[in-house]
Amino acid sequence: MRLFDVYMHGILCLVLLLGCGDSGGNHRTPDAPSVSDQDTLAGDTATGSDTPRQSPRAISTTVLVDSLAVNLNGGVGDVLFDAPDDTLSLTIIVHGTANGWYGIDSWIDPTGIALITPDWVTEAGNERGCFSCPVFTTQGAGASTTINPNRPESVVNPGTHTLQVVGFEGGFATDMAWVTVLAKRGDAWPVQGTVDLHFYFTGAQDWTASTAPDDSYFDAVIARFNALYSAIGIQVGEMTFRDIDPELRTVSIDPANDTLGALVANSQASLGDGAHIFFVEEILTGDPEYPSIPGVAAAVPNPPFLTGTIASGVVISTKGPLSVPPERRFLDPPAIGQTLCHEMGHLLGLFHTSEYDEVSHDQFADTPENDNTYLMHADGTGPKISDQQARALLANPLVMHDE
Repeated sequence: MRLFDVYMHGILCLVLLLGCGDSGGNHRTPDAPSVSDQDTLAGDTATGSDTPRQSPRAISTTVLVDSLAVNLNGGVGDVLFDAPDDTLSLTIIVHGTANGWYGIDSWIDPTGIALITPDWVTEAGNERGCFSCPVFTTQGAGASTTINPNRPESVVNPGTHTLQVVGFEGGFATDMAWVTVLAKRGDAWPVQGTVDLHFYFTGAQDWTASTAPDDSYFDAVIARFNALYSAIGIQVGEMTFRDIDPELRTVSIDPANDTLGALVANSQASLGDGAHIFFVEEILTGDPEYPSIPGVAAAVPNPPFLTGTIASGVVISTKGPLSVPPERRFLDPPAIGQTLCHEMGHLLGLFHTSEYDEVSHDQFADTPENDNTYLMHADGTGPKISDQQARALLANPLVMHDE
């Protein structure tokens, strides 16, 4: 395992991914349990408590491994877990310190299939993630999340799975990582679901936890999400609202002054399971040509049920979208609701269908290259979500399914 190569590959991935650009509050949902990195298990093999996170549900999510502390040797460690017979999707979260870089180096399923091939980061063409793997994966800062299935050739087989996870800091191997494994379980693949949204306000757009729920433009933002995602059966579930430090209303993703991680680390487990969304006035890049962007995801996908990390949230700027004339903010795709839809795609696991370079594309066969009518094109202005993208979104445990 060439850890320095992995490290440099990881830095490149982060740059590309980010290119897309506690004072109380009102609550519409009770507190709910979440994965805790304080309740680690001894050893490197675990099957978990087999307790569903949501009940009663026809499709539920089970924690198979709950923040297992894994000892790494030379930056590499092994984890075994058992997937139940009714498993529909599996989510692997490898996480650690804010200064660390984590991910999966290999994943062998019970039938011997290499879902993630060993040393994939050293292969040509995998600079942005493992395009050569049956399960697409990346490595990332603070936490890395991989969801199977996330491409047509992905398979989910029951039985004992073997992971090899990696962790390092500054190009050097670290000696510890934590691993969480979630299984979405049911009798049939879901065709619809809801996702809870937790909103954090810095005072941008004069939105606060008390004013946003009754604001007509904020209502239009939510309506835009429901309009686009209802095409694949996903709607907004419960919502909560919280104010945070107004000093955070401007955030930077400039590597020389990166404050994104410090912002999303304000995500709170006490709000319940769901997506964590931060509204700021502006997102600065440090690039003179493109000094600010409308939105950014801290990680793709965000780690489900894991809060308080530098990977736990998406950020929406109000300054860019609000340059649209007031009379058109309810109509134009550049409005805040469109940005929310695009960044939620990242949060749930989707990458850009095509980048502005017109040569970098996602892992799905049914997303036409360089077609900006798709929501997840780098433009972020289209409405379309493909069938393969929809399947990947429904695999995410943050999308919940009532009976």
